Amino acid sequence: MADEVDRKFKMYFSGIWQHNLDWRRFELDHQRAPTDGNIGGGRVQNVNVAKNVVESKLARKVDDPIVHDLTMRIESMEHFLQILSERDIKMLELRFKKNPDKWDIVESKLFRSKRRLNADLNRIKSEYRNGIYWID
Repeated sequence: MADEVDRKFKMYFSGIWQHNLDWRRFELDHQRAPTDGNIGGGRVQNVNVAKNVVESKLARKVDDPIVHDLTMRIESMEHFLQILSERDIKMLELRFKKNPDKWDIVESKLFRSKRRLNADLNRIKSEYRNGIYWID
């Protein structure tokens, strides 16, 4: 049965996290600015509000918790992948992409036995679980 590490690998290698991040940024770019109810003048309620549209859009992107969460997940996975070998990364890509390959196909592409691939996958999962890369 698939565990939480499998789900995180699937979300990263299938591109779901990146797609969600891009979509959220698109939403923030095209979100209407809050309208000012103070139509006739008066004092400024909040002096820390950005004065132009570009600054306010950038501030919304930087301060958005969804953008921050997805960025942290993607960057943490990229840092984890730096400690793996190219063969391990290729195995993860083949196994967890959008339409994953079966073990027989992965076995023939990487020239490794199914038993060796399962042992490598279990090693990678335990490294990910025990490392500092885990973000809930």
